[in-house]
Amino acid sequence: MDFFDLHCDTLTTAMQHSADLKCSWLDISFPRNEEIKRHCQCFAIYCPDTIKGEDAFNYYTMSKHYFKDQLSELSEYFEHAKTALDIDRITASGKTAAILTVEGGRVLSGKIERLDNLYNDGVRMMTLTWNGENEIGKGSVEQGFHLKPFGIEVIKEMERIGMVIDVSHLSDAGFEDVLKNVDCAFAASHSNLRSVCEHRRNLQDEYFKEIVRRKGIVGINFYKAFLNPDENSANIDDIIKHIEKMLLLGGENTVAMGSDYDGCDVVEGIKKMNDVPKLFDLVEKEFGTELAEKIFWKNAYDFFAERMR
Repeated sequence: MDFFDLHCDTLTTAMQHSADLKCSWLDISFPRNEEIKRHCQCFAIYCPDTIKGEDAFNYYTMSKHYFKDQLSELSEYFEHAKTALDIDRITASGKTAAILTVEGGRVLSGKIERLDNLYNDGVRMMTLTWNGENEIGKGSVEQGFHLKPFGIEVIKEMERIGMVIDVSHLSDAGFEDVLKNVDCAFAASHSNLRSVCEHRRNLQDEYFKEIVRRKGIVGINFYKAFLNPDENSANIDDIIKHIEKMLLLGGENTVAMGSDYDGCDVVEGIKKMNDVPKLFDLVEKEFGTELAEKIFWKNAYDFFAERMR
């Protein structure tokens, strides 16, 4: 099987513990399970809401250097992918293609020119907010809060330079502002459906259908609380329920994986990336091989291949 994962917090978690990506206690570690033939992993630089202003950009810079250090130390296992050709070359060599992303637009510290800094560093996707407020807008804790004027400027510039807009964590009103102000396809890198699990962080069905209409991408999140309203009862079958509803909403070419590994309490059965082949087998049994391959690789690959030229 192949695995294209739109979101993990492994980079930040490892950095905070002064660890490297070979540490077995991480959800994602190297070497990877050999059952995963091709692997493309979006590694997010997560910036907490408590870090503000210029400190946020400095935190991003520190995290970027940590990523580069890991690339150098573990070059036998993974390489930085900045283009679609990089993804093809790296995965053909048996290594993991690592796409650098940012979780939390506060790293811009309110300066639009920082988007160029990020893009030149190889960042190819950015979530506009985390849970709280930043210079762009607010997260899902305040659903009625719109993007700020700077936020509108940011999404228009992201569209112009070709950096993927990621609406995971964004408020509903902010989502609607994205729809009104840009024409491009965008991502919800690690979000499930609110109609299956009533949680403010999940997408409304109508929002999912808008992402489908724009030929965007949505990554299934493995977090218990986003899979089942009773997170203590959450299990791997809940992932199937979200996929099934997404397919009913027209998401055959939209559904992907967005694990949130090393950033949440993952559902039992797939606690680590090396368990993902078990989930693939379940999805394949339920929906067939062609759809399983789309969900675990092709949909995300096609989306990024179109944008990482």
